[in-house]
Amino acid sequence: MQRMLMVIALVGTTTTAAAEDAARGLSVDQIWTGDQTGINQIIPRRTLLLNGTHAGNALSDYTPRGHDLNGTLSADDPTTIDQSILNAVNLLIASEAVVARVDQTMLGNQIARNVMTGLSPQNVTTTTQIGENIANIVIADQVDSVRQAFGPGANQIVYNEVSGTAAGLHGVTQTGRNTANVVLATVSIGSGEQLFPSDTTQQIDNVVGLDQGARLADGITQQGTNIGNVLIADDVRDVARIFNGNQIVRNIVTTQDGQTPAGVSQSGLNIANFVSAKRVQGLTQVSNGRQIVENEIQGVTLADMSGKLSGYSHSSTNIVNLLEIQSTDRPASGSTVSAIQTANQTQTVQSKLGTHSQVGNAATITR
Repeated sequence: MQRMLMVIALVGTTTTAAAEDAARGLSVDQIWTGDQTGINQIIPRRTLLLNGTHAGNALSDYTPRGHDLNGTLSADDPTTIDQSILNAVNLLIASEAVVARVDQTMLGNQIARNVMTGLSPQNVTTTTQIGENIANIVIADQVDSVRQAFGPGANQIVYNEVSGTAAGLHGVTQTGRNTANVVLATVSIGSGEQLFPSDTTQQIDNVVGLDQGARLADGITQQGTNIGNVLIADDVRDVARIFNGNQIVRNIVTTQDGQTPAGVSQSGLNIANFVSAKRVQGLTQVSNGRQIVENEIQGVTLADMSGKLSGYSHSSTNIVNLLEIQSTDRPASGSTVSAIQTANQTQTVQSKLGTHSQVGNAATITR
């Protein structure tokens, strides 16, 4: 048996250059000042599906009329519950066109919230929760001038929660993704800026709460990825990028009896100011924000921390100001890479154990 709840909120522009515009290219302005909120919630005996700007307020006082889950989920017939939310705003998809100028501004909030709570031991389920927010995306053949601003005051929030009896869960997978200010061009990105002010946040919370620290048959997997300010093209020239915002991933597993559940995988990835190109001139990257990854399991013992017990995987990566120079078909002799990178960024990892990487002001060159 499978039950799926999905919310999709999509606002963007898909365009193809007209003949008279082909020579000079497209000119596009996109600004978003509202909120996108998607909520999937399952509580005992009810299913709640809300989507809209007032959904957050409705959670506390709304009594839904939905499918009665009581008696429909059993150990003999494990059920897969998929909760998926996608919020997307300010998209320009012009894969084969020249974009002369594009200005994208995101001033609102994107919220993806998936919640499943209180299922009884008779309701055996495998639960997958995915929340994704996307803002300010350009895909084109060539971009001559671009300005992308995430904020001031913009937020991308993903919250995934599963709680209840361990006996009622076969496995849990939680995934959160936030992406903002991305330009993908086949040929070149000419000039412009990408901005993430200090009052902006990309945040992911994956939370699992169990009554006891048992091993779920399919385990617990929690993943979070925040990406802000990305440029990918053969040529990148004269672009200034400022990232002063916050990127936060929190993966948390708690148990009421304080014992450690086995079979847990937690990972977090934050990327701010990434460029991949064959030729780069006049690039400036400045970062003064925060990157935080927290992987936490309540009830971890000293034996767990010393690695004597298997069944745990914890990893985190924080990257700020990364410049990747790709190989080119043309001879590299005499070519110059011109870039300035400045990072006063706070990078923080909190975890009991695992593999962790923190990278700042890095350049890789392949010739």
